[in-house]
Amino acid sequence: MSLIEKNHNHGWKSVAKTTLGGGFPFHSKLASWLQEYTNIPKEAELEILEVSCGEASCPTEETMIVWKEHEFRISRKKEQISKMDVDLSWKRFVEKSH
Repeated sequence: MSLIEKNHNHGWKSVAKTTLGGGFPFHSKLASWLQEYTNIPKEAELEILEVSCGEASCPTEETMIVWKEHEFRISRKKEQISKMDVDLSWKRFVEKSH
């Protein structure tokens, strides 16, 4: 194991708490896409977390939406999530849930 691997941290950090009805300050369309492609309750309290290492040699970037006992991950920075990311990530989430 190299020195970089020992000091390498991909910790999750909370960046927002909201509902789908309240929208997201970092992305103007994400709430409407989540309402269209998922069954996340509009009134559910959501916590948005992100992980990003920041090292140029490690481009790990991911967003996680947490509500109740669920964790929905999208493999993209929160500001760069596309409609297709939401659709494909939700389909993967549903498959894993069954």
